[in-house]
Amino acid sequence: MKSVLSTILIITNIILYLTSIVLWLSISDEIYLNIGVSLAAVVVTLVLLIIYRKSFKAYYMSSQFKMLSDAIISCFLISCIVGLVNYLAFKNPIQIDLTEKRLHSLKSQTVNVLKNSKGLVEIDVYARKENFQRVNILLELYRLRKADLKFNFIDAETSPSLVQKNDITQLPTLIVRKGDKVAKSLKTRELELTNAILKVSREKETSVCVDSSHSKFSWYAEGRNQYSALRRLLEIELFKVEDIKLVSGEPILACDVLILWGPEIDLDEKELLTLEKFQESGKALLIGVNPQFNGDSIPNLRKYLSEQGIKVHNILSISPDSTIDGSNGAAPIARTFAKSHPIFKDFNEYVFFPLATAITFNGYLGLKAVELVKSSSESWGESNFLKLEDKRFDKGKDLPGPLNFAVSREFENGGRVVVFSNTSFVSNAYTKFSNNFKVLINTVSWITKNDQLITFDRIALKDEPLFISRPQLGVIFFFSVLIIPVCLIIFSIVLYRRRGKL
Repeated sequence: MKSVLSTILIITNIILYLTSIVLWLSISDEIYLNIGVSLAAVVVTLVLLIIYRKSFKAYYMSSQFKMLSDAIISCFLISCIVGLVNYLAFKNPIQIDLTEKRLHSLKSQTVNVLKNSKGLVEIDVYARKENFQRVNILLELYRLRKADLKFNFIDAETSPSLVQKNDITQLPTLIVRKGDKVAKSLKTRELELTNAILKVSREKETSVCVDSSHSKFSWYAEGRNQYSALRRLLEIELFKVEDIKLVSGEPILACDVLILWGPEIDLDEKELLTLEKFQESGKALLIGVNPQFNGDSIPNLRKYLSEQGIKVHNILSISPDSTIDGSNGAAPIARTFAKSHPIFKDFNEYVFFPLATAITFNGYLGLKAVELVKSSSESWGESNFLKLEDKRFDKGKDLPGPLNFAVSREFENGGRVVVFSNTSFVSNAYTKFSNNFKVLINTVSWITKNDQLITFDRIALKDEPLFISRPQLGVIFFFSVLIIPVCLIIFSIVLYRRRGKL
């Protein structure tokens, strides 16, 4: 009877140890259950030691037990070494994404944000338990880039008091904390989570002020020629976009950048003085000027920029060799960029500017004055742009190419200015052309010194449709309609004649 009971206790002890291991691996958050099973296994072991104390004492004094002890100690030391290596790998992880489209990697914008976010960031995940694994996959990608990122999973169904305390209204919800700053992400997507981390990591909010008193276009209206889509993208990037009116004398020194986008009403002397004080304080200025077909209505603004070494011409850029088909060369496609400038780092695409003017520097202004975007060498600035049919470059009247579509300049006080020769390239009508918007958002990031946001791998923008210029259409036509069919006909005749001789 005693032997049967002992056998049952041994089997039970083995089962309890195996069950304990499985529970700790599978449901590690059930602390009380796991500790209870582990304690039960230890108690049964102690009972067995008491029952077999004489046999255990004899075995304890044997050489076999000594060898077993050495083996156990060796295994323990090896486990400690493996555990240390595993811990170091956990704290300094390396990921290799072999997929063609980098499906399992974070966007470069997110990587920049994490790289520039110094210090511990905590993320509390409020979700149902069955959703923990899905959220964890995304968070692990973030931890790969930021070792001091800590996240806690909270079962919303078993923690109603915490849900109520943190005003959780939908699941899953991610609460991001850094110091005393808190941000919420209501979606478990890279865009929302990155923005939340950026929000708590920024020292202060960046204010983008758009003057609406000198242009007929709005950054809040939804029409094709308006700029509400651009405003929404800037807000997704966590810029605070504000509407101001220079003409009313509103204070603008709180703005980080002032934007004059498509001005058609000139600035008076008082407004120009406000602009001058704004730049003297080290703030940034972003201006977009379109060609004016009914005469120059902003001579004061042109003179103000000219005094800073930037001359904005009132001409129409014509680019017959690189343009949108059907535009008579008036919608140039720009493919030449200042690759050394932070705005265009790693940019290998193109941007088009429908109805653009041209910008030049008044002499050499040093290395801090950069020609950002250029047209092709075959382009020119047309001075007589009322009729575009069969236009040719007129030496002495027109401006020879290549032309500048955008320039930048930095000043000794830290201020920056960027001028574009067109504004409609980022209007609501062209939201599908993501490169246009990427360039302008990168410009705002650089001009406001938010360099960690400069990237062309943006989360919020989709790929753009393909542009095919007139020369490219000609190549496609000749190869597909003429050259390839003619080659096939010749090949067929040769085969026919050869077969006839056999």
